[in-house]
Amino acid sequence: MSLPTSRRFVAQLLEALSLLPQSDAENPLNAASEPAKKQLLSLQVLFPNEFLPALDLLDRRLVTRFRVMDEREGPRRPCDEPSKSTDNHTSNYETPLQHNPHDTIYYVRSAQQRSSRYSASYDTTTSYEVRLQSWNCSCPAFAFSAFPVMHSESPDLSYEPASEPRPHEDTVHGEGYAMDATKRDLTWAFGGATLSSDMPPVCKHILACVLVEECPKTFGAFAQESTVCVEEAAGWAAGWGD
Repeated sequence: MSLPTSRRFVAQLLEALSLLPQSDAENPLNAASEPAKKQLLSLQVLFPNEFLPALDLLDRRLVTRFRVMDEREGPRRPCDEPSKSTDNHTSNYETPLQHNPHDTIYYVRSAQQRSSRYSASYDTTTSYEVRLQSWNCSCPAFAFSAFPVMHSESPDLSYEPASEPRPHEDTVHGEGYAMDATKRDLTWAFGGATLSSDMPPVCKHILACVLVEECPKTFGAFAQESTVCVEEAAGWAAGWGD
């Protein structure tokens, strides 16, 4: 049996984490099971520079998921009305939130720490746009990750998510993985629409959004939801947000 690609391995790891039973604690991470801790440790090993900063962004509630209103879904909300925002911290995540990933955009606020002699505070300065389908973040760190100074070799552009089988990997899923992976189709690939089979570029913002999107029972409570019209979404994309 051939080993899974890096992208497939991360996708299986995240899916295994999302399927593990979660506690009813206010913060699911405080009462994480042993299998969940193993999955989280694996993510830390895979992303040593991004995973903990991504958790920090989630812990400070700096991630917002924007759902762009579709005119076919009902009466259009005038854009002079305030957008509908909800805090998922009080939501029940036994079932993932229903939304279309194609009309979903994430914005992650970047807070710079301001230190003084007696205390430290955070000044929110910039919001970075994250799109998981096209796999892009507007932050500089993602650009440097996507276009490094040195390329050791040409990337392999032969990645085909739909053509690869999904073997059962005990080393990835561990205990608590009750579903048979051989009977499910892969509907999501880590790296979105990128073509390379190698590990895609990653930053802390895009990793935080991936955790919210793919593991809603564990990380969904740390993100906010906002429903916006097309014009408001365009304003955010142009940099006219909060």
